Amino acid sequence: MRRVALLVALAVLLVGGIGGARAQEADETAIRTLVSEWYAEHRKGEDGRPYRFHAPGAIDASPGYTHVDTGARSLGPRIYHSLAADALEFRHEITRLDRDARFARVHVRERGYFYAAAVQRTYERMGSAVFVLEKQDDGRWLVLAHESNSVGFPPSLATDPMPDLRDLYYATEGRDRDPEADARNVMR
Repeated sequence: MRRVALLVALAVLLVGGIGGARAQEADETAIRTLVSEWYAEHRKGEDGRPYRFHAPGAIDASPGYTHVDTGARSLGPRIYHSLAADALEFRHEITRLDRDARFARVHVRERGYFYAAAVQRTYERMGSAVFVLEKQDDGRWLVLAHESNSVGFPPSLATDPMPDLRDLYYATEGRDRDPEADARNVMR
């Protein structure tokens, strides 16, 4: 009889542990999705709405953009500070994720790739971001605090090989430039 009770208790613990592991996995997936969607909204530039992911009373220590103070009563033009919004190509990776039942802290490495027409090369800038997330009563994770910084990085973290962004650059930001003339000027 004792043996049966012990086996039943063990089975209940095991099933509860599996359910708890599934809940943890679901939370981690939701957190990773939130961070990806945050960056996707920043990539949209003027059309992006990353603030829809903010929890009530959220703090953004490094907003993705500011408006130039022109002295006028209306807002001046937007100036983007977000690496995700500025870069021709952007990637991010979560380097650390700590969480409990209510809060999570996420460290992210950001990589932005740009094209320098004057030397006909792609170059890379790196940043880091920290998100503090709060789980809402409805089960959603929202950003409670966010801060991003630019960082230097050792050669061992540099992207090798660099993506070739020449075609993308001349199709978007450099569409008013002559690619052949830029290439000839590199030789001078």
